[in-house]
Amino acid sequence: MADTVTCNTHGDSAKAYVCTHLVGEQYGLGFNREEPDTHNPFPDAWCDACEAYRVEHNGWNEESEKYAGISLICSECYLRAHLCNQKTAQTLDELASLRWKCGSCEEWHIGPMLDIGWDRPRYWPKDRDAGQRWIFDIEGNRIAGTPTFLDSDYCAIDDEFFFVRGLLHLPIIGAGNAFRLGIWGSLSIKNFEALIKADAGLVENDFDPMFSWLSSQIDVYPDSESSLKMHAHIQAKGLRPNFALQPADHLLARDYQEGITVERLKKIMFHYLPAQGA
Repeated sequence: MADTVTCNTHGDSAKAYVCTHLVGEQYGLGFNREEPDTHNPFPDAWCDACEAYRVEHNGWNEESEKYAGISLICSECYLRAHLCNQKTAQTLDELASLRWKCGSCEEWHIGPMLDIGWDRPRYWPKDRDAGQRWIFDIEGNRIAGTPTFLDSDYCAIDDEFFFVRGLLHLPIIGAGNAFRLGIWGSLSIKNFEALIKADAGLVENDFDPMFSWLSSQIDVYPDSESSLKMHAHIQAKGLRPNFALQPADHLLARDYQEGITVERLKKIMFHYLPAQGA
């Protein structure tokens, strides 16, 4: 079908075009387009920087189009880019003076708390020794490491279950920002080994999205330990994957797809803040 494109995350859906700056998990860049209608529900879109460049160069021409680098995406990715980058009157200004103590570094911070994380998957056995991450030789053979290990990025349990730590971004509606959950997702042993080898520089860090099951229990989302499907989008070396939740009849999946309000963000923040100051 000529008017559809196959997306690694969303499957087959309608084609859409945006500037290259709006591709991926971006926030607050602005979202400029003609008004959608029934004949064109996904008009070409571009960020504020591209709009300024377009005006400076007297409209769309070879120079401004080169700067924009128009890219093909699917309509579902287009809708998420709109959700993440549109700007409205919603702001986080009222939280700018909030003072809170981080539960990880024990330092005091000022401003909204937009990141929370879990240092182990929910399946990690209590009181288990952390073990040692796997090490491979240049031919790809495992030469060291324990069947069960846990570090800041990877986890294996009994050479049978494998997990990677990554980020799940919940767009804050209209605020041009996201609430980031540092969660764990399962992997196949093939993908798990490939990521560790890439981190060690043994293979290229060039992967398609990897199928994953949510493997963290998030108490503000009831039944988050239930079967929620995701894909891990692998980033540049040294950066954790970005998780993309598949659509599901679950509050977390809906918040990922539709975003959360500033009011809901505040409730979640105050649920997790270990300490607050004046």
